[in-house]
Amino acid sequence: MFQFSGGLLAGQHDNKEERAPPSRPISVTFPSLDPPEPSTSAPPASWTSGSAPGIAAHFLGLKKPSDVNLDTLALLNVSFQQECDFETLLASISNGAQSHLPPRSWLEAPEQNTTQPAEPDTKFLCNGRKVPDRNEFYLRAKEISFKNEDAFANLTRKPMGERVPLRLAHFRKFWEGLDNMAYYWDNSFDEYLPPNPDQDQNDIAGSSVSSAGSPKEEEPRKKVKTESNGNEADALSSGLRGSNDLALSASSPMSSNRVVPARTAPPRAPWEANAATTSEKNADLSKGSYKGYRIGNGEEMPDSYRLETVRAFLEPITWAFGVTLVPHRRPPVLLLQQVRFPVRMSTVAWRGSQDRAKARQGYIEGPVLGVQCRAGTDFGSTRNLQADSVLDTVRELGGMLLLAQERAREGKTEKRNGESKWWTTTHRWGGGPGGEVGEGKGASDAPATEAVAKTEVKPSSRPRLGSKDRRRPTPAEVWKTLKPGAPLWDPKVIYEAIGKDSNVAWDDIFMVSSLNHHISVLKLRVHPLYLQFLEEGTLPPYPPPEPDWCAPKLQRTRWFDMFDVNDRNEAMRGLWGVIGYLMRAQEETDVPIGSA
Repeated sequence: MFQFSGGLLAGQHDNKEERAPPSRPISVTFPSLDPPEPSTSAPPASWTSGSAPGIAAHFLGLKKPSDVNLDTLALLNVSFQQECDFETLLASISNGAQSHLPPRSWLEAPEQNTTQPAEPDTKFLCNGRKVPDRNEFYLRAKEISFKNEDAFANLTRKPMGERVPLRLAHFRKFWEGLDNMAYYWDNSFDEYLPPNPDQDQNDIAGSSVSSAGSPKEEEPRKKVKTESNGNEADALSSGLRGSNDLALSASSPMSSNRVVPARTAPPRAPWEANAATTSEKNADLSKGSYKGYRIGNGEEMPDSYRLETVRAFLEPITWAFGVTLVPHRRPPVLLLQQVRFPVRMSTVAWRGSQDRAKARQGYIEGPVLGVQCRAGTDFGSTRNLQADSVLDTVRELGGMLLLAQERAREGKTEKRNGESKWWTTTHRWGGGPGGEVGEGKGASDAPATEAVAKTEVKPSSRPRLGSKDRRRPTPAEVWKTLKPGAPLWDPKVIYEAIGKDSNVAWDDIFMVSSLNHHISVLKLRVHPLYLQFLEEGTLPPYPPPEPDWCAPKLQRTRWFDMFDVNDRNEAMRGLWGVIGYLMRAQEETDVPIGSA
C-alpha cells in the first residue's frame, strides 16, 4: 500500500470490501431566514431611544447561542436581498464590476492559432502584475472539471485503463481535501448489509475456541486506538465560547482508521434505496456490514477538512492575482463601542507587499476578502429552523463587519485603550499598609533593612563582555509599569480598502461562506457612518446625503456544491471576477471623498 503524507485518506478504504458500518448519512440542510424589516429612511428607534439597550449592551448580554434572536438582527438593521447569480451580484457595484466576470466560454479550451495577433494594450492590476488572461483561467479551470472518481483514482495511483493519467498541479491539494470529505459525505455507493446468521454462529464458535487458548488467531502487535463519538463535543462547540462568542470551535481531529458505530435512529437521507425489503430497512444494521466510501457522516467530519478544501480551492485563483490567504495573526474581534466581540474568521485574502524587504518580513496589505467555514450541519434539528438560521446569519455578519472595520482603518493609526489617559501616565499609590508591591516597608514579614539586603544584586565575578543586562523584570517592576492596553491592530498589516471605489463613500465587503460541502459568496455594502456608529456609538450630527446609510445591504449567491463539476466551474468563474474587480488598477483621475 502506498504511504500518503498528511491527513489524506485516499486508498485506505476499498468501497467494494465489506467492513463495519459507519453512521447513517445526514441530509444536507441550509439556513432559511425570514429577516426583520430594516429601517432604511432613518435610524431605527432602538438606536435613538434611551430606554432601549444599545448594540454593545445587547451583545454584552449574550450568554448562550439561544440568546441570539431576531432582536439581534433588528439592532444591526441589515437589509437582506434574495439570492442571486454573480452577474447580479457585481451589477450592483459601480465602476463596471460586471465586466471583470469571465464569460462562460472561457471554461472551454481556447483555440490555438498558428499566427499570433498583435497583443492589445496590456492591463495591469493594482499590485503591478499583469491581468491574468484566458489561458491562465482555463489552465486552472480544466483541473476542477475532472470527474471525481477519476481524480480520486489519480491520487491513489490506481490504473485507469487506456485513459491518460490526469495532471493535477494547481488544484491537487483541493482534490486531496475533497477526497477526505467524500469519506463522510459521498453516500452514492452506500450499501448496508444485514448481519449473516451463519457468520454470527461461526463467530461465536471461533470466540469459544480462542477463549480455550487456540493458537490459530494471533493477537495484533499494535492495537488501534479508537476515539469516542464526538457528537456531544460538536454540539457543545457550536455554541458561543464564554460570553459573546459567535465563533465555532474546530472539531477534534478524527482518526482515519477508527470504526464509527452505526446509529439506530431513523435515517434522514434516502440511503434505504439499496435495501431490498421493508423489514431490512427497519432492521438494526449495527452488527451488519457495509460497502461504500464513507467511514462516517457529515456531522462527524473534522472541521479542518472543510477549511483545507475551501482554502485549496481558493488559493490557485488568488495566486493568479498576487493575493495570498493568511489567517489573522491576532484574535479577530469586532469593536462594538467598549466591547471587543470575538468572531469566527477562518482565513483572509491579503495582497502581498511590493516592497521585497517588507514582504520578507511578513508585511501584508488589505484585507481583500474573507473566508468563513462553519461546522453547522443540523439546521432545523431543534424544530426551530428560524432560530438556527438567525444564529448562523449573525455569525456571517460578524465576520463581514470585522472585514469592513479593518478596511476602514486605511490611513489611520490605532488609538490604544487608555492611551494618553492619566491612569496610564501618572504613578500613584493609595497609601495602604505595607507599601507598594515589592517594597519591604511597614507590615512586611522581614525588617526593612533585611528585605532590602535580600533584594540587592550581587556583582557578578564574570565579565559581561560588553553585553547589556538581560535580566527579566520582576513582577513588582511589571506591576509598576504604566502602559495602555494591548494593541488590537496587527503591526505588520498595512490596512487598506483594496478595490473600493474612491468616488463613493460605500464599501463593498466580500466573503466566502462555507457549510456542509458547499460555498457561497456574500457581499455587504456598508457606509462609513454605520461603522462609526458601531465603534463609537454616536450618530452623525447632521443628516448625511444618503438616507439609507444606517442599513447595510447584504447579497449572496446560491450554495455551490464542491462535489458537482458545474457548481465548481461556476464558483471559480464568479470568484475570478470578484477578485479581478477588487485587484483592478483604479484610474488616477479618481478623487477621494472629502478631498478639495
